[in-house]
This record gives sequence, C-alpha cells and structure tokens, in this order.
Amino acid sequence: MFMSVKWKAVIFLSLVFLLITGAWVSHHVYNTLKTYDNRVEENHIKQQQLLMQLLDDNFLRLSQLSQLIAEIPAIQGANFKEAPSALADALQQEWSQLNINTGLDFIGIYGTDGTHIASGYNHELFRNTKALEEAISVAMKTNRESSPDSFLFCFTGCSQFVVEPFVLNSGEEALIVSAQNMADIILRFHQISGQDLAVLLPPITESSGEETRILDNWRLRIWAASNFKESLAQLRQIQERTAFSEVTNGEVEHNGSRLLFDKLNLADYWAYGEKPILLTVSNQTQQHQLLISTLTSSVVIGLFALIISEMVLLFFMLTPLRRLTAVVQALTLLPKHQYREALEKVAKRQVYFRDEVTQLESSTRYVIRELETLHLEVEEKSLSLEGQIAMLSRSRAFLERLIDSSHLFIVTMTPSGEIRTSNGRFDKEFKRPLSNFSRLFTSDAATVDYHRKLDHLRKGDCEVIQFDAEFVNDQGVTIYFDWTRSIVEDEKGRDTVLAIGIDLTQRKRDEEALEWLANNDPLTGIGNRRCFQHDLHNLLDTQKSGAVIFIDVNRFKQINDLYGHPVGDTVLIQIAKTLGASVRASDSISRLAGDEFTIILPHIDTQQLESFLEKLSRNLNGQVILDNEDRTIEYNVSIGAALVNAHGKSEQELIVHADMAMYQAKKKGNGQWQIFDPDNNDLANLRRDHDLTSLLKLALKRTDLFQLNYQPIYAIEEATVSHYEVLLRLKDLAGNAVYPSDFIPAAERMGLIRLVDEWVLDNAIKKLATDHKTGADYTLSINISAPTLQSADFPKTLLGTLKTHRVEPRYVVVELTETAYIENFQMVLNNLQQISDAGVLVALDDFGVGFSSFSYLKKLPLSYVKLDGSYILDLQNNPDNQVFVESLTNMVNAFGMKTIAEFVEDAETLYKLQELGVAYAQGYYIGRPLPELDDMLCATGFGQSKKSKG
Repeated sequence: MFMSVKWKAVIFLSLVFLLITGAWVSHHVYNTLKTYDNRVEENHIKQQQLLMQLLDDNFLRLSQLSQLIAEIPAIQGANFKEAPSALADALQQEWSQLNINTGLDFIGIYGTDGTHIASGYNHELFRNTKALEEAISVAMKTNRESSPDSFLFCFTGCSQFVVEPFVLNSGEEALIVSAQNMADIILRFHQISGQDLAVLLPPITESSGEETRILDNWRLRIWAASNFKESLAQLRQIQERTAFSEVTNGEVEHNGSRLLFDKLNLADYWAYGEKPILLTVSNQTQQHQLLISTLTSSVVIGLFALIISEMVLLFFMLTPLRRLTAVVQALTLLPKHQYREALEKVAKRQVYFRDEVTQLESSTRYVIRELETLHLEVEEKSLSLEGQIAMLSRSRAFLERLIDSSHLFIVTMTPSGEIRTSNGRFDKEFKRPLSNFSRLFTSDAATVDYHRKLDHLRKGDCEVIQFDAEFVNDQGVTIYFDWTRSIVEDEKGRDTVLAIGIDLTQRKRDEEALEWLANNDPLTGIGNRRCFQHDLHNLLDTQKSGAVIFIDVNRFKQINDLYGHPVGDTVLIQIAKTLGASVRASDSISRLAGDEFTIILPHIDTQQLESFLEKLSRNLNGQVILDNEDRTIEYNVSIGAALVNAHGKSEQELIVHADMAMYQAKKKGNGQWQIFDPDNNDLANLRRDHDLTSLLKLALKRTDLFQLNYQPIYAIEEATVSHYEVLLRLKDLAGNAVYPSDFIPAAERMGLIRLVDEWVLDNAIKKLATDHKTGADYTLSINISAPTLQSADFPKTLLGTLKTHRVEPRYVVVELTETAYIENFQMVLNNLQQISDAGVLVALDDFGVGFSSFSYLKKLPLSYVKLDGSYILDLQNNPDNQVFVESLTNMVNAFGMKTIAEFVEDAETLYKLQELGVAYAQGYYIGRPLPELDDMLCATGFGQSKKSKG
C-alpha cells in the first residue's frame, strides 16, 4: 500500500506530540491524585494525634480529681477491714455530688492487692458489674509499678478509668479508681477538628431501649457521636447498601455528598469489656469536586495543546512536503528519460528562506541536467560498444595464449578432482590422458594428504591450501611442485578448484647442495667442523667406547708461503683421500679449518688405537710432485688421540685432550703420534697453559682478578722517589696469586699479551688521571711487551688513551722488555720515536744481558736504562760487578741517559750505587710493590714523590 512521505511525516510527528501531551497530562493527574491522597493521610494522622491528646488530657484531669477525692476525710479516716459498708455509703454519697459537679461516673477504693473495698457509681452506665470488676482487676495486675494508670471500659457505654495510688492517715496504702464516660472527649474532638466522631459498640443482648441505635447489617450500635442524629441517620442508610469494611477503606457517596470515614486506633490505651470502634466522618464533597475540576482542566489543556501543535505542524510541514513530492515525481521521470518534464516539476521558485528541500531541489535539477548529458554521451558511445566487445574478445584470446605460455602449471578441476582445463605448460609436461588430478601423485601418503587438504577447502575451513608434491612426468623424471589451490567460480557460476603449480625441482637440488656444503668441506669433500661436532655428539650419545683423533700438518704455512696455495690445497686433498682410504665405514673424518683434520672412531680400544695411529702416521707421510719444477714436496703430520670415557666424557674434554696430545706429538718431532696421557708433565704444562688462558680471558672481562701494584724508583742524589713502576698481579677464582712468570709467558704463547698490555695501559693511565685531579704529582713506568711494541697501531693506542683520560705524555714512561724477542726492530724503532716525539719517556729493561742490548743505546730514544739485577745482587762484595756497573753507568751517561739499578735489598748496596754514579735505585729496600700509592710511600719512608726530570 502506497502512502505519501508527507502523511508519514505528519502521522509520525502527531504521534510524537500525542505521546508528549499524554505524558504531561498523566504526570499532572498523578501528582494531583498523589496530593489528594497525601492530604487524606495527613488528616488521618492529625485526627489520631488529636484523639490521643484528648485522652491524655482527660487522664491527667481524672488523676488530679482522684488525688483530691483521696483527701476527703471520710476516705482518709475509714477502716477498710472493720467498716467497709460505711465507706461504701460515704462513697455513694460523694459520687452523687461529684457526678453533678465534675461528671464522674465511678469512684472505687481498692487494696494494693487489687481487692475491692468500696465504690460508688452510675448503676445505669455500669450495669455489668462483674465485667467491670474483672476489667479493673486485670488493669491493676497489669500495672504493678504503683503509679497512675488509665484504661477504657466499654459495655453499655465507654468510659475512661484512672487508677491512682494514695496513702491513708493510718499510713496504709490503697488505690482509688475514678471514671468518666467519653462523651466530653467526643464533643471536644468535634469542636477542635470540626469533624464528627462516633463510637460504635456491639449490640447489647438484653433489652435496653436502644434498638433505634442498632446498625443491623454491621452488627454494631452507635453509642455516642458528636452530631448524633445526623450521624445515626447517615450510618443507618449507608449500612443498608455498603459493608462496614468498604466504609473504612475509602469514601462513600451519600445524598450527593462524598463522606470519608476514618477508623482511629486507641494506640497505648487498653480497652476492656466490649471493643469500641472510633469512626470519624468528614465531608469531602468540596475537595472531591476540586480534584475532578483539576483533572478535567489538565485533560482539556492537553487536548488544546495537541490541537494547536497539530495545526502548527500542518502549517510548517505541508509546503515543504509538497515540494519534496515534486522532487520525487521528477526523479520517477528520469528512468523514462523525460528530462524536460522532470525539470518542470522542480522549476526554480521564489524562496525567502532556504532549507534542505531547497538544496535538494537544486541538486535534483543538477542531476537531471547531468543525466541528460550522460544519456547523450551513452548514446554516442554505444555506437563504439561493438568494437570494444571485439577488442575484449581479442584480449581474452591473448590472455589464454599468455596462460598457455606461462612457466606456471595452471589447472582447473571439479571439487572432486576431475580436470576441466589446463594450460599448455601442464599439457606439455603430462601428455598422457588424465581424468583425475590425484593420479599424478607418486605415493599413497601424498594422495591421502592431498584429499585431506582438499576437503578443508571444500568445507570452507580455509580459502587457500598449499602443499608440496613429487610428480613423475611422461619422461619418467621426478619433478617437485609447490601447488596453491583455491575455489573460484567459472563463467557458468560453478565452483571450480583453481590449481597453480611452480616447478621447484631446481630449488630442491640447490637446497640439497647447500645442505651438503653446510656439513662438508668444499675443498676436500669430507666433513667440516659442523659435521665433526654432530658426529662427536652422536658418538657420546650412542656409543660406550671410541676415540677422537686430531691431525695437524707440519710446516703447512711454509708450504703455502714457498710454493703457493694451490700446492697447499693439493696436500690437503691428498691427506683427505688417504684418510678416506684408511678408516672404516663407521668412522667419520672431517677438516676443522686450515691444516687441521679429525677422525672419530667408534668401538675401539687402546691396543687397536695404537695400531691404527702407527699405520695412519706412515700413510700420511707423503709427497706432492711439482710438474713445472720437476721436484717433489714432502709433508708429514702430527697426530694426537683421546679415548672416550678414559680421557673424557664430554665433547670439550675430548677435544682439549686430543689437541694436547697432538701438541705433545709435535714436540716429539715430525710425523709422530701421541695418545693423551694425564700423567705426562708436558701435557700438564699444556693444561696449565689452557687454564691460564681461560683465566686471562676472564680477567680481561672482569675487574676483580687483575690488580695493579706500584713500586717506587728512588732518585739517589735527591733522596726522593722519582717515579713508580707499574707491576701487574693476577688472582685465580679461588683468590690465590698467580705469578707473572707463569701468566705472562702463557699470554704470549696464546696471543693474549697485547690485550693484557692494553688493559694495563688503560687502567694505569686512568689511575694517574684520577690522582692528578686531586693534586698528586708523579710519573708511572709501564712495561710493554715486544709483540705490542711491534704492532703498527701501538702509538695510536697509547696516545689515544692519554688523550681520553687527559694525561700529559711526560707523566708516562714506556718500559721496553724482552728485547731478545724483537723480530721487527724497525717497527719498534718507528713506534718508540713517535711516542718520544709526543713527550712519552722510554726505558730499556734488563740492560747488560747479551751483547745485542748495546746496539739499542745508539738507535732507541731512551731516557732510562735499567741495569740487570744480576749485577746488583751482592754488589758490595763483588769487585768485578762494581767495575762493570760503573762502566755501564758512564757509557749510559755519555748517551744522555740515566741508569736504574734493580734488586736493591739493603742500605750498603744503595751507598755503593751512589759511589758508582748510578742515578736511580729500585728494590725491596726502597719499597715493595703495593696496590695503593699512599701505603707504599709510608712503607718506604723516603718522602713524597717528585716529578721526573727525565
């Protein structure tokens, strides 16, 4: 069913207004009714409070009257035990007067135990004396505090009783009970509140002349009311048509008026005898009419607001909606290409206030013009559509040729694997007729894996599957493919599996070649270091016996240097072939690096190993013929071996021990072999070197193993310390000292001496910089080994360290040691000249040992020359040494240098050196090496340091 947007909008907004208006009216009605109910509830509370206040006031008045009555001489002088009848007559006479004057209906005297003594009362009002006495007795038993108390008693009527204790002249205690009916309370309630109050009681069975007060339907009688006749008439009429429970729960309509009956509670007051019902009657006619008027006004105002809002809505909505309808009509003409008629529908009009509809009209006009232009263009271009279709056909043919000539293998098939189409590359490789793709697989496992993945693809678990497979082509050649499959739709909309394959045959072969290279040496064709580690690991995991053999080619570097690397490669290849011919099938041979080979022999004992090594040593003593020079080059090897379990249970232990055995074989001469012997002293030295090497490497990384000590050098003539020599100390992990004579040669043998020298340089100069900042002024002499001095970058390292720590070069003395090991003297001379030119001082150590040292005096830029300690020991008792020392000192002085004497152990030696002209002294007498300069100065006692004068 078609409905205009205009009416949809009007209906929608009307519903919105209706909901808003209904919500407002409902809220106003709810608040009005709630206010009315609150007023009724407040009126009930006020009536209840007023009733209780009137009862409390009457209780107070009766209590005061009781106290006055108790003072009557007849009561005060009465004898309760001997003459109670006389007291009863007196009370009856007093009651008559009090009834007239105060309205009392009952006066009674009772013992403190509740026994009745005497009383005077209205016999008509209290006809049921037995019920009255029971009520008074119960009230007295309830109140055991001997204090005034009050309660209600209802039978013929309702009265308020007060029990008041008093004392006779004789000192005896008693209770006086007084009562007054509630008629006065009902009248005062009406006077104060302006509302009627009625007291309802059950009907009396015996005839009492009160039949006119009976409310038969309610089984009640009205005893008293503030407006008795009117209330009685109202209640008699209402009880005929309304149940009593309905009366007390709401308003009742009576003779055009709305009466509100409210049942009051006695609260804290006990009622004995018959149960009274206190019922208030108020006329709510005016308040009800006001409520109806208020509710009516709210509804009328809501309806009026709704009508006005609808009128305003129609006024503002109809014109824009008419314009919007015109736009819709114009748009419906566009599919019919009626562009002129559409423009007339949305023709431009005079508009004073622009809005969204105005913009829509403008946009619609623009769209109509653009569509008209496009329609003309489409008509023009449709003429060339046939040509474009022909071009697309040619493009499709080109794509088909392109796919056929692609190096990819492209196949389409049904979800079950039946081949539909394939490109030329696939057809060329597999010319045999194929109905199902799965027939190409070479193994059942590959077929099962293919169908499992294809099921995932068909079920939609994945969009693409990929798998590798081996196929055999028509020529019987195995081809490795990487296939990618996905589901596409063909031109008929059918699900088709598109398979694209890449030939991985060459890549597989390359991977196999790379894997071979990863585990084999390309020069010799045997295993490499990785293969050796793998085979050794397997040996330890799977075998209980075996051996590891290390082979090193002797003088291999000389062969390479003298005859070239091709000859060296020939030697390595021949050794590998000899090893391959000498070992068993279960054995493993490898080339670790350079001229080092290994053999792993499982299942071999010591006797078998010795026989094998002897044979292997003979076979590996071979030769290489030089064709161009018509000569031969001989070579031989050194072999070391270690047995599994006997010489080590871990890879590291076996490698180290086999290597040690190989070095021991080298010491025995060329072409020798050696099985590791834990008790061999030479091997123990090798192990010591190995341990020292590990300790030195660790010390270079940590800060707690190396320690610098300082020994003073004493200027004899000035009697002061000139400078200090830096001495390196080492501790092992247990804290034991390692002597320099042990770790320095080990560092040289293992190629670590340069790192040790650089560590000493950096830490000594850092110490020098720190002390100079605090005001110290001294020079340090640092020992540098021959390998470090022969390195081309030594000057750069030293001067760079001085610059980093901001120390002047004149505060450092470089002490040259081990001159006998200097091979490249020219490099040492150049390096020392560079640091000397920069200001660093140079000292020559151990001068006088060997005649070669004399040649250094003329060539090296020396500042100090240290005399060898062998000439200083026992100097005062050796005249020959004295002559020699004096001669050396004079010669050194002639070159402008100063001599330093080592091993000064006593004062006599120091005095003798002074006589011989030696400038400086060093030894335990001067001061022992200590890690702290301050402690060392205190030990020497030669005063403070003095800057070196060169």
